Amino acid sequence: MFQDIRTFPMGSGPVIARMFDELGWGPIIHQRVAPGPYKLPVWLRVKALLINIGTDRTALYRVEEFYAKRDVEVLLGEGVSASDLNDDALARALDSLYEAGLEELYTTIAMHTLRKLRVINPDELFAIHADTTSLSLTGEYPDQSEFRIDRGFSKDNRPDLKQIVFGLCTVRGIGVCANVNPGNLDDHTWNHETIQKMLTQLDPQMRETGVYVADAAMVTKENLQLLADENVHFISRLPGTYKLSEQLKHAAWQRENKWQEVGCLAEARDGVTYKIQSFRRELYGRTYRFVVVRSSSLDARKEHKLDSVLEQEQKELQKAAKLLGKNVYSCEQDAQMAADAFVHEHRGTLHRLQTSVHSEQVQEKRARRGRPRKDDPAPPVRTQYRVDVQILPPEEEQVQAWRERESTFVLITDIRDDQRVPDEQILRLYKEQHEVEARFRYLKAPYHVGPVFLHKPTRVKAFGFVMLMSLLLYSALEYVIRERMKSEQEPLLLPGKRRSFRPTGLSILEMLDEMATVQVKMGGVWHRTPVRPHDPQIERVLKLLGMDLSIYAEVQKIA
Repeated sequence: MFQDIRTFPMGSGPVIARMFDELGWGPIIHQRVAPGPYKLPVWLRVKALLINIGTDRTALYRVEEFYAKRDVEVLLGEGVSASDLNDDALARALDSLYEAGLEELYTTIAMHTLRKLRVINPDELFAIHADTTSLSLTGEYPDQSEFRIDRGFSKDNRPDLKQIVFGLCTVRGIGVCANVNPGNLDDHTWNHETIQKMLTQLDPQMRETGVYVADAAMVTKENLQLLADENVHFISRLPGTYKLSEQLKHAAWQRENKWQEVGCLAEARDGVTYKIQSFRRELYGRTYRFVVVRSSSLDARKEHKLDSVLEQEQKELQKAAKLLGKNVYSCEQDAQMAADAFVHEHRGTLHRLQTSVHSEQVQEKRARRGRPRKDDPAPPVRTQYRVDVQILPPEEEQVQAWRERESTFVLITDIRDDQRVPDEQILRLYKEQHEVEARFRYLKAPYHVGPVFLHKPTRVKAFGFVMLMSLLLYSALEYVIRERMKSEQEPLLLPGKRRSFRPTGLSILEMLDEMATVQVKMGGVWHRTPVRPHDPQIERVLKLLGMDLSIYAEVQKIA
């Protein structure tokens, strides 16, 4: 006989819990992290944090409140309650992670995940995309003897706040190595340190087929030396501060008929198109392949730069024209030569220049001082010449040419075999850099990590690694769905009636938000059952993940 009923919002929690289990993360953490004096082992407390972050994205100090509203045993196992997940138990779990060695633990989990999902084909070239981002923090951290939270270059545009720096390397969107660094670490140094660490983490076969892809901050004499010494392939962007960059662009523009059409790299019909040319040049005593890339698009930053360039250029031209106008020439030919020289000197400007020479009559000064006599003749009149400069707005053709030059960039790579790796593939590998940049949006979403109220810097660092592990789990879920969708005939219908064969992990998590578990009390015994979703796409998503609705009602025993 029916006696009572309770409903628990579960969202994506059971899916995240099952992914954690199926990927085998628990035994790895348990083996490497010393157990504490708490009821739950460290790996289970870490699992609780990952479920919380991926499902509710609530700050750390509200985790116990999160679990008080859910069926905890379905998520974490038999006998676990919300009170087991108090602030002290979770904070001590962070201490244990820190003491175990955060980077080594992350790399072990990440490499295990890559192998489990068979992300890398050892016989094919694959890109390791590397980048950093900063996360601003508030609060005081008096004891920074082990880990420093400092001010540095803020990618959040908050130079007034202290920060930490996340570093991440991904393969097909899945992390392979990551770190949490002091806020004042620059990208040049981060790349040098990360390359060295990565070399100890990749097996010989992966080192042979992996290509380190990073932005222009990687290109320094020291980093190029390290990559050459270790025989690591790389692709990067040659900084515009190098004279060689402008030389290569100029060489490419001089060979207008040599551009190779690449077309659009994205699926969008109105996407950016590219043209490329390649060169061999020497840098720091080594010969590299340089691919000059000409894009059809100019981003908003460069358009803003155009306005500034035109404004500054006009000011400088007006100043130079004013100085020229003060000069006096004795003959029209000299004045015309000065006008021509002025135009030639400023031939690289966007504004158009029109010059003209005008004459003026000037009476000579008297040879003697003092008051002239009545019979003294008037001083002779001479003709002198000046140059007038008119500054006109640039023609659209000139502006468009500027846009094309600004949207041209140079890639550098040590891969000189263009038969094995054509120029177009070099460009494609580099443009996939957006995959690691997209991952940072997950880390930096304020809803996820806004208030980090952790008073010990070491706990801030450990929580940063928990966020990186959450991102790794999220990326694995997205990867599995997209791989399975390759064999599907119909796209997934996502929230907002969007159709996609390549859904984002976030859209999948949003689909699962409505999921709930019901407990029904009959004959004095509680029975669990999942609430059948209104959206049939949810069961399809679970099937793609190798799961079904039973994960919302099953209680597993803790090993």
